[in-house]
Parts: sequence; structure tokens; C-alpha cells
Amino acid sequence: MNLPTHDEATRLLRRWTGVADPRPLGQGMEGLVYEIDRDRVAKIWFGQPEAALHRTRMFHDALRAKHFEFAVPRIHEVHVIEGRCVTIEQRLVGTPLSEHLAAGRVTLDEARSSFVDVLAGLAGSGPLPEGRTLSVMDEERSLYDAADDFPAVLWALAERRHSRFRQVLEPAVEDLDKKLRALPGRLRDVDSGRRAVIHGDLIPANILADDAGSPTAVLDWGFLTTEGDPVFDAAVAASVFDMYGESALETELGLYERIEERLGCQRDALLVYRAAYSLITANAYDAEGGDGHFAWCVAALNRPDVARALLG
Repeated sequence: MNLPTHDEATRLLRRWTGVADPRPLGQGMEGLVYEIDRDRVAKIWFGQPEAALHRTRMFHDALRAKHFEFAVPRIHEVHVIEGRCVTIEQRLVGTPLSEHLAAGRVTLDEARSSFVDVLAGLAGSGPLPEGRTLSVMDEERSLYDAADDFPAVLWALAERRHSRFRQVLEPAVEDLDKKLRALPGRLRDVDSGRRAVIHGDLIPANILADDAGSPTAVLDWGFLTTEGDPVFDAAVAASVFDMYGESALETELGLYERIEERLGCQRDALLVYRAAYSLITANAYDAEGGDGHFAWCVAALNRPDVARALLG
């Protein structure tokens, strides 16, 4: 990931847009976001090639055609400036749900309700084939280059990640080989058969909301965005709502209950997808497994309820 400094970013945008003092708005998984005017932002991408951003633009156009009750990103322009990809995008209105929660403007229960509302909206949106054209994480090829079936492509991704990071994962995860052998079959077993867009990194900070806490926009698509079983997206979202808090596990399990009721899915499906996500992303931020995310993923893979869902 090749991050520009703030000085580099502002110099680049000042020369190109004519904005005297571009104001930083935030940093997502894929890039730095700066204000251009009241309707547009500029996003300086960390390393994505131009061709991939044109695919992302087409994906966003298809996503917008779904007419969600909240806004989604729209790329107006794609440029390469001084070797860096820059997009001009529609500015999304609202305050991150995480900020509303931290400031006490919404209760935890209200935040969870809004969160599940977004998940239900995504789950009910129906297939989005354009999502299949996207690559995920640090991969260059589309997730669906490996196969046409979601359980198969998810297993192929997990297998590739295991192959890359085997030496770090094996000492940390109990019965890893047994769990790996079970995973492809269990992914087929729990697949709901439904297909919808998957955000893949839905956290409270990626949901914008109005003063009442109602969702106004969902942003920061791209880390694990694709088309697949919406139950996978729900399982991931429930687990990352509060990753490191004192009540993180209680929050995750409580969200499972809401999701089971709202989406009509089974606990085993959520736990199997939790295992797949943990294996896939364990080394997303540190190849050597020295960070908190790796420890969080390993803890999930070693949890008794996750192990039972995988192994029976």
C-alpha cells in the first residue's frame, strides 16, 4: 500500500482542481478522501490500477440502480495524475454512525437497529453481476475468475490465503488442517442460495446517518466487495461492529440474534462464514501475524461455537 503524505495529496489536488486548500475528510481502506466542494470529493487511491477503477465505476453505477433507501458512492471521473489514480466522486451526506454512537446522539440499541436495517436492505436487493468483476483485498484478478459459484470462490480464496500464510496460521489455529478440510463442504451446506451485493467491510464508521440515526449512505466499498450469499455479509458485519470492546463477543452474538430473525438465516451459517472470513483476512494487515486483527481472527477460529459449526 503506497500512501501519499498529506502534503503530497494537497499539492497534487491543488494543482489539478484549483482548490486552494483541499480539506481532508477521511481515510478508508482504499484511499484518502478530500473535499472539493459541497457536492464532490476527490479520492486518491493507494495502489489500484486505472482499469480496476473503471470496473469500480461501472459497479457503482449498477449499485445505484438498485434504489436503496440510502445513498451509495458514484464515481464521476477517473484520472491518473503524477502516477496516482484519482477519482472525482459524489459527496455523500451524513455523519458516521460510529460518531453518533460515541457522542451519545443514538443509543447502542438504535445503532444496532440501523445497522441491521442496512444489512437487510443489501440482502434484499437481489443479484448484482457487476460485483463479480471486482477483485478483493490485495488480489489483482476478479474473485470469480476461480469459479462461478459463491461457495467455491470463497473456498478458493481461503485456500489461497492459507497457502500464502500457512507458516503463521498453523501454530496459532487449533486443528487447522481438519478445519480446512471441512470448510468447503460446510460452505456448500450453509449457502442460502440467495445472491446480492456484499459490502464486505460494513462497520458503523462506513454507515452515514442523519441526526436521528437513520442511515443516509453506505461508503468505503471495495475491501471484500463482490456478489454472493448475503448471509456472509451479515456474519462479517456482526463480527466487526465492535471488534475489540469489552463486550465484543456479546455484541456479535446479539447481532446474530437480530440477523437470524430479520434475514431468516441459521446460526451455523453465520458461524461458518465467520470462520471463512477469519481465515481469509487473518493476515490482511500483517503477513507475520503480529497485529490485533490476526489475534482476533485466530481467537474466532479457536472458539468452541465456531469449531462446532465447522466440524460438527
